[in-house]
Amino acid sequence: MKQILILIFVVSILSSCVENKRKNIQFESEQQTELKIAEVEKKKDTISNYWELIFDTITDQKEFKILNKNYELKLKTFSLNDSLIIRNLSQGESQIHLDHSHTMVTEFRLLTDSIVDRKRIDRTDFEKSLIPEFYRECNLFSTKIDSIVGNSIHLISELAVPDTDNQWRIWYSIKVNNNRLGNLEIKETNYIGL
Repeated sequence: MKQILILIFVVSILSSCVENKRKNIQFESEQQTELKIAEVEKKKDTISNYWELIFDTITDQKEFKILNKNYELKLKTFSLNDSLIIRNLSQGESQIHLDHSHTMVTEFRLLTDSIVDRKRIDRTDFEKSLIPEFYRECNLFSTKIDSIVGNSIHLISELAVPDTDNQWRIWYSIKVNNNRLGNLEIKETNYIGL
């Protein structure tokens, strides 16, 4: 009788161990499945949209005099085709959508008999005049000569977020001193569209 009790006791202990082992295996299997699902959810598709290369060049020029000396100011706005302006257009959590556009610059050439001075501007020259959310995504869109009074050249530049109507206009001036173009002096910044 004692042997039967010992045998029943041993069998019950072994069966409980096997049952616990099954539960542990099942628990570990569920954890691994959940971990794999979480890893799959973390991996997101990335869609990168690169804008076409821009070969257009927009020019503007004006002749003027300062103290009976003839000058000509030439503006040339063009693309660097560098894909450096990146906007994150993602709307859901399942994928990342990046939009890459090209940096636009305007080059100023102040001429007399030969090239006297050059200056190049891009969106970074207007950073302090724009709201940060707009600045992160904007690009220089256009630059034109507004007027020339004395030795001050008054200009207008428009900055826009590519492929949207979100646009700002900036009025500024540059002084000509000793045949050199001075620094930009921002006069006014205006929101012109969304």
